[in-house]
Amino acid sequence: MKRLQVLWFPCFALLVQGALVSIAKGQVAVPNPALPTSPSLPGLDDPSKGKPQAVAQETPAKLTTAAPKAPEYEIMRVLSPGVFDVKTGDFQVRFRAWGVGFPKRDQPGYREALRFTEEILLGVKVNLQVKREFDADNLKLVDLRPVGSSMTFSRQAILSGHGWHLDKETNRYGPFALAQMKAKRMNLGVWKNPFAYGSATGESAPPQPKLPGALFRQQQASESGTRITFWVSSVGKVHRPGCAFYRRGRGVLTPTPQGYDCGICGGKVGKRQR
Repeated sequence: MKRLQVLWFPCFALLVQGALVSIAKGQVAVPNPALPTSPSLPGLDDPSKGKPQAVAQETPAKLTTAAPKAPEYEIMRVLSPGVFDVKTGDFQVRFRAWGVGFPKRDQPGYREALRFTEEILLGVKVNLQVKREFDADNLKLVDLRPVGSSMTFSRQAILSGHGWHLDKETNRYGPFALAQMKAKRMNLGVWKNPFAYGSATGESAPPQPKLPGALFRQQQASESGTRITFWVSSVGKVHRPGCAFYRRGRGVLTPTPQGYDCGICGGKVGKRQR
């Protein structure tokens, strides 16, 4: 027994010494303690998926509804410069261009204005804006713009000299007034003709007296070659020559009397025939 103990101790010592040498030289791998692992999450364990993508949120600009598109109408027929028929559903409605005047049929420049209107509008879709319900000819006044164009038809017509600006109708609309100034400066269209379009249409004609007045009676007396001198009494009564009160009492003689007529001679208007 003692012999076995003597042999066992040297062997055990050699084994311990060999193990220590191997550990010092790194030949024996010492296992590392296992670290606790977290539970797997979807998308993190798969390297191909990468980081989770953020969900795109719609901005307020995307949420807002788009502005409604302006309705478009097709020009079916051109009757005269600036007057045309538009198809609205199953009906045709007649309109006139707002703020622009054109030559009449028997005036110079009419054919050019009609050709210009047909080239710009005929068979074209336009956007309409009603400016007045009805004019003197029972036509609706609209400001129209061809689809895709940056300028209205009325402004194009004024700028090219095919028409002129109706400033009373538009209340002196600025863009039309500037377009007419340019056309006048360049002597285009109607501005190169000596024809007086405004006076022919009666737009610039001087007003005529409608009621009896001193100026109107004076013009009538001068045209007939006779001039009547009236007697105006101090109380303001007007007497004609031949009246019993003519040049009686205080008063003045004048061809243009101011006052109220005499009941006997009729004063300014004369004696009425019964």
